Amino acid sequence: MSLSLSTDFELLREVNKMNLKHWHGLAPSFDSAYGGINADCGYWLIGRNATGEIVTTQAAHFYNMGEETLRDYLTTLRLFYPNPEGQKREGESCSVHSPSARAIKGRVVFSGSTWIHPDYRGRDLPQILPRISRALALSRWNTDFTISLVTMALVEKGVAAAYGYKNVEPGVEWLGSAVSPCYLGALVWMPRADLLSDIAAFNSRDDEDKSQAASAPAGELTSAVN
Repeated sequence: MSLSLSTDFELLREVNKMNLKHWHGLAPSFDSAYGGINADCGYWLIGRNATGEIVTTQAAHFYNMGEETLRDYLTTLRLFYPNPEGQKREGESCSVHSPSARAIKGRVVFSGSTWIHPDYRGRDLPQILPRISRALALSRWNTDFTISLVTMALVEKGVAAAYGYKNVEPGVEWLGSAVSPCYLGALVWMPRADLLSDIAAFNSRDDEDKSQAASAPAGELTSAVN
């Protein structure tokens, strides 16, 4: 698989539409139709297979929240829409009971739109893609926090942990959105210090795996690198 970086959000919309059978609709935060994301505040990773087909995505949206908090952005729906009053759906609302939402502020990246084609699941991509994206966001925007919203079903399956998040706080209820009539999820987040230590730990694990593969007897090489 080859990875590339893109700011063509129209293409992201097209990929999403073509894969709705096994992918929910784009969150408005990553949907260029709402006008909130562009090359100045966002990007997405494209994963292509050997034939050039797009089989995985991972997006990032940067917000300079200043002294306002993530809770402010969620409850006013500004995390999703640049103009909530004019763009939200009738009856749409978001309530937040995750304690850390009141403390997260400053330079914040919303990491999301993570999708992997069913044929490419089970290959460690949930561990790899978010970490690449978080490192890119840090280098581009000097982020204070990285956050995401993960459904409780995926939290229970260990997906949030696979993404690298240690801070997992249930308590986000997003009602009436285009993504889901009733989205019940957790706020997952990490500050810059945790991001750096997570990258270091992940790279150390990778170096250890390579070292073990290099020192393994020939007959054990296949199992060592898979």
